[in-house]
Amino acid sequence: MRIVFVTPRFPYPVEKGDKLRAFHQIKALSAHHEIHLVAISHKQVAGQDLAAIQPFCKTIKVFHIRNWLLPFNLLVGWIEGLPLQVSYFLDRSIKRKVQYHIIHLEPDHVICQLIRAAPYVRALPFAKTLDYMDVFSEGMAQLATKYPAIGFVFRWEAKRLSAFERTVYKDFDKHTIISSQDRNRLKLATHDQILVVPNGVDERFVSYRAGLRPSFDLVFVGNLGYGPNRAAVQYLVRKLLPALRSYAPEASILIAGARPGPKIDRLGQQQGVTIRGWVDDIRDAYADGRIFVAPMFTGLGLQNKILEAMAMGLPCVTTSMVNNAIGADHGAEILVADTLEGLVEHVQNLMADEQLYMHMSDAGRAFVLANYQWEDQVKKLETFIGTKNIY
Repeated sequence: MRIVFVTPRFPYPVEKGDKLRAFHQIKALSAHHEIHLVAISHKQVAGQDLAAIQPFCKTIKVFHIRNWLLPFNLLVGWIEGLPLQVSYFLDRSIKRKVQYHIIHLEPDHVICQLIRAAPYVRALPFAKTLDYMDVFSEGMAQLATKYPAIGFVFRWEAKRLSAFERTVYKDFDKHTIISSQDRNRLKLATHDQILVVPNGVDERFVSYRAGLRPSFDLVFVGNLGYGPNRAAVQYLVRKLLPALRSYAPEASILIAGARPGPKIDRLGQQQGVTIRGWVDDIRDAYADGRIFVAPMFTGLGLQNKILEAMAMGLPCVTTSMVNNAIGADHGAEILVADTLEGLVEHVQNLMADEQLYMHMSDAGRAFVLANYQWEDQVKKLETFIGTKNIY
């Protein structure tokens, strides 16, 4: 099958969730299909990033958004009633070029990642799948609650996003999303017809073997430029770590990930807190901590950081919002709490009970291997887009 894969960002490096998802889906699909990548980009693509994805694509075409046109694009989008999330990625000066390029390829199927890219392909006369991945309208609604002083701005954007999520649905033949939790958040009467296709875990995490004993009691890894991750880091350093120190005075934590920014960097000045920022091999950061803790109370989608940590044998402590998307068994494969006291208690138990620690390590890893292999998830997608009517 000739598949055109359309993304609103070039899917490499995989430092963001949408890039990770696109890269691994393209890689797995390329084993049995001819893949043509069409990427919309706000910036030039580095040669090494292009080289990383070339082995999996028959052709790669990057269309560059003209950044100097962004104010105009946002204004026109606002007048047309489009969400800012969509207008920011819509450059009308390249839209027709994108469409002509895809028509010339004569694909059997077009996979469009995120509603951000939908305006470029929604009118094309080919079988098309829209991967919602996350529910952006829910993300804006969460921000409206978090920042009530400017909540009206986020509510306005949430309303437009919700309307666009419904409107664009009819322009695609099939639809996918990352978790059942996110599917239920979509305000669509037919949301049960959207196929849940979770992310998987890269084999590199499963096969990784650390050579040295971890240096830190706790570890958190993620894109530190992402709001919910920043909030989790601040919660860890300002609340959880001080509470834990009544039990373990020397408790330490490692924070690693791209784009930490000045506020996160300053947290590293506190005793026992290390901000490592970007790490060439993020597996080294996971391996340098004994327990992975993710106190996330807002956010969307599936937290790959949890799956990667579990795959590497780290017991994971997190919140119900995170685990609702993952579906691990609390108490057997993962530890879940939504209060500071509950989170601290789970960490204390793992620090004190080696038998519990080893059980959670082994069970968590087995859970990921059984449920979150990229090959299995992409096989599900492959069957879905190749079937006229799966329902």
